Amino acid sequence: MGPLPSGDHILVVVDYYTRYKEVKICRTITIIEILKDIFSRLGNPVSLTSDNRRQFSSEDFKSFCADRNIRLYNTIPYWPQQNGKVERQNRDILKRLKISQVEKKNWKEALQEYIVMYNSTPHTVTGKTPAELFFRRQFRDKQPMIQDITHLS
Repeated sequence: MGPLPSGDHILVVVDYYTRYKEVKICRTITIIEILKDIFSRLGNPVSLTSDNRRQFSSEDFKSFCADRNIRLYNTIPYWPQQNGKVERQNRDILKRLKISQVEKKNWKEALQEYIVMYNSTPHTVTGKTPAELFFRRQFRDKQPMIQDITHLS
């Protein structure tokens, strides 16, 4: 997503099964380096679906995916619905950025807060948080948890 008025770009990575998402802010688009960082913590995915930006269709990117045994799928140009989950996330992120601008807050901090809130909020379909499905444990956020109360006794 981008470029933003600040000159930054935002890379949104969504796990389709759990709905867990990672968001990376960067000045220059260095997709491979960002994905190496994400995959070093989360592991390589089975497949990647991306839009048709040149960064995702380059020979370097195709080679990166092949080296890691990742199947690469590109969406059909001008049909963003094919990658609907990411497009939906982009819309929510853009809304969050507009809210932070109106409230005169630091947009990067507001985006981080949104990601924590999103990944730790139970989804209406699954009844579990994206982080809980992805990591098989609950994220701790600002809200007190039952475990916190029982440990105080």
